[in-house]
Amino acid sequence: MLSFVCLVACARPSMTVTKPEDALERVSKWRLKTVNDDLNFKDIAASVRQSLAYYEKIPSVSAFTVGRDQVTVLDMTETLQNFLLIVENTSLTFDEKMKRIENEFLFYRAVGSDGSGKVLFTGYYEPLLSCRISPNDVFRYPLYRKPDDIIEIDLTQFGDSFPKNRIFGRLDHNKIIPYYSREEIDQKKLLAGQGLEILWCSDPVEIYMLHVQGSGKVDLGDGNILSVLYSGSNGQPYRSIGKYLIATGAITRESVSMQSIEAYLRSNPDKISSVLSQNPSYVFFRLDSGPSLGNIGVALTPGRSIATDSKLFPKGALGFISAQKPIIVNGVIKTWIPFSRFVVNQDTGGAIKGPGRVDLFFGQGADAELTAGNLQNEGALYFLVRKK
Repeated sequence: MLSFVCLVACARPSMTVTKPEDALERVSKWRLKTVNDDLNFKDIAASVRQSLAYYEKIPSVSAFTVGRDQVTVLDMTETLQNFLLIVENTSLTFDEKMKRIENEFLFYRAVGSDGSGKVLFTGYYEPLLSCRISPNDVFRYPLYRKPDDIIEIDLTQFGDSFPKNRIFGRLDHNKIIPYYSREEIDQKKLLAGQGLEILWCSDPVEIYMLHVQGSGKVDLGDGNILSVLYSGSNGQPYRSIGKYLIATGAITRESVSMQSIEAYLRSNPDKISSVLSQNPSYVFFRLDSGPSLGNIGVALTPGRSIATDSKLFPKGALGFISAQKPIIVNGVIKTWIPFSRFVVNQDTGGAIKGPGRVDLFFGQGADAELTAGNLQNEGALYFLVRKK
């Protein structure tokens, strides 16, 4: 599972929705915006097959809550299979495919941040870091594996009155206390010397960006490139350093983005430690030779995989989004234009909470980083289930 957190201040908090049956409402096709798709169907077909592989591992009678309806794994599987039969049918025109999808599937719209269906879209990508197996004067900042002394407590076993389902901590004289914060780990080095270091990297800012994205690639300098995947967190609350920099006047609200935050840190190296320590949340990693994986354990597809609140929206489900995307010319965003496309719900994130948040995965590369760092636009999110 990946854990993704938002660097910048979100436009508004999500409305209080704690139950999945309240997060989606079924809408008629007449209330839909025009169903369209701006990408190659080959990409969505690959992403859908990843979700089918996930459903194969779950008992077919297991149920998901989709709005007010209970939908079995078999129903979800048939939804994806029928979607593939349509989009991969070469005898149908594009418009015919869209019309069949409109007619053969139920659409459930996310109620959004304020109950009106408005959803804030952000993006994430897969960064590439330069790291080494052993430390030296340049590569001296560690990536840690998940410590063995982190205790995870499932609060659902103690009733349903808690604001969270799980908490994380450590044992101290027979008491459970919060696990070490980012400041305690990075500045006070309370995990150093315990054999938890899996790699050593050259740049603390790049490491923080990796924490934000939840996974990435590392270049070991010997021709080997490995995946660094999320393996857990310290359970501390996420606090946006973007909000902190806005509050202190370091960055204006209008200009805040992943790129502007990074530029500020590069220009003020003496403030890196204090700024990053404003966010006590900390991510632990594991090494792998495979691709980035979402919270359902399948490979993510750029432009097609989304991260949502896993407590509210069905895992692996087929979705449809409409939002804004950038037009990039020579590495610069020139404008933003509307788009819509089919997506698959294959991930979750530390800052992706409530019915009004979606994180769209953009993959690797400079354009992916640029788009993910600047995407902060409102749109709409739907989930699809095949009509019986």
